[in-house]
Amino acid sequence: MNVDVIGGSYVNGRTQNTIYSFFPNVPPGYKIVENPRNLVYLPVILDKINKMDTVVTGQNGKQLKLCGENLIIRYHLRET
Repeated sequence: MNVDVIGGSYVNGRTQNTIYSFFPNVPPGYKIVENPRNLVYLPVILDKINKMDTVVTGQNGKQLKLCGENLIIRYHLRET
């Protein structure tokens, strides 16, 4: 999952705006419920957040087609 308001994230040694990654533990077609553990807070690169664009990508970095399925994402921000 990539979000355009954070920095400090690396994927394969390259900086990216990846906020979270995981491998589903259910077969295709089943509901995925993912609860992050060991949270790492990444720096927000904006002084003020007016909007956040989030893109769900596969392991190849290409945007996933959700085929009309609902997706709920909850963000947790904290002041440092």
